Amino acid sequence: MKLLWKSKSVILSLVLLITGFLISYSYQHTKSGPEMVRVNESQWEKEYFYQQQLLDLEKKNKELRDELKAKRETIQGFESEWADKEEMVSDLVERKKKLQMFAGEIPVQGEGVEVTLSDAAYIPENDQVNQYIVHESHIHKVLNELLSAGAKAISINGQRYMKDSYIACTGPVITLDGVQHPAPFIISAIGDSDVLFSSMNLTGGVVDQLVNENVEVEFSKETQVEMKARLSTEG
Repeated sequence: MKLLWKSKSVILSLVLLITGFLISYSYQHTKSGPEMVRVNESQWEKEYFYQQQLLDLEKKNKELRDELKAKRETIQGFESEWADKEEMVSDLVERKKKLQMFAGEIPVQGEGVEVTLSDAAYIPENDQVNQYIVHESHIHKVLNELLSAGAKAISINGQRYMKDSYIACTGPVITLDGVQHPAPFIISAIGDSDVLFSSMNLTGGVVDQLVNENVEVEFSKETQVEMKARLSTEG
């Protein structure tokens, strides 16, 4: 009977020991659980903080990219506007130069032709001298032909001839805008040299008419014709 009681006591003690161990282990596990949770919460807060910073940076970068794009478009607009204005100014300057050229305000140069009108070298004794010298009508024929052929600028003996110029004949000399010029009269024209030369060389044209009127005529193509400004000639 005592042996049976001792056996039960041993078994009961063993059960109590195991139960105590389980309770102790469960307690320790339960105590350490919140620490792990706290660690996980702290880590999550850090990750959340960094994620928010990353999102803020991405948002800021997008704003900067949009701002940069807008500024580039603005600059491109300015550049396009400046290019248009520069082209406009260039066109105006070119037009101004052409107008000055036509008005004789600036020196000009270019290809063209040169026509020389001279009094007749031989005058018969019984004829009038007046029939063998160059008159303003002869010069006007040459001028009209050159202008019709597209001459851009004309000079007579180095003096610019303009559309409002006045030519008069006074004996053996020609007066151009008040300036007298003796023969021979060298008429220079700037333009397409082939066209100008061909217009002067037409059969039955101006040259043949002048020769028939006892005027000696020479004409040639010129690769470079230079003319002074009208003002410099008159001033």
